Amino acid sequence: MRSRKPSRTATVKRARNGDVKPAHAQRASAPLITAADLRRAVFELASTLAPADVDDLLGSEDELRERAGRVDGAAGKLFAAQLELAITVLRDHAAGRCPQIPYFTISMLAAALAYLVDDFDLIPDFLPRIGTLDDALVMTMAFQQAEDGLRRYCTWKEIDPTPVLGAPGKE
Repeated sequence: MRSRKPSRTATVKRARNGDVKPAHAQRASAPLITAADLRRAVFELASTLAPADVDDLLGSEDELRERAGRVDGAAGKLFAAQLELAITVLRDHAAGRCPQIPYFTISMLAAALAYLVDDFDLIPDFLPRIGTLDDALVMTMAFQQAEDGLRRYCTWKEIDPTPVLGAPGKE
């Protein structure tokens, strides 16, 4: 008897429990966007921002705060605290008060705020309860990437960074 290779659509995979799933069902469970994709998008956005863009973003503080207020619970509190620190850092930077903060930190925070301002992002903001989750994720990602500069800023400003960054060396 001649064996033949199954067609691509007939490809199956056996799960640990013995269930067999068609290949198309396996692909459906894969994320549409990965953390690496989102990180790359934030880096690309950060690389396109100019100093005047920071001034424009600071003009949207009330709108940004309102969006952060849509996230409930502990995540919402963290998001609001991160937003306040980001605005404070960018305001001090725009005023020339903290030239020792790496521009990488400034560009990452500005990219996060630019993402927040955009209504049409990964999860559209008009969707109730979930529309700002990607905004909070982007802000957290920006804070992780810019952690060293943020800690440096907090030291200079005599602010405890633990509420928004955690203890040093912790993830």
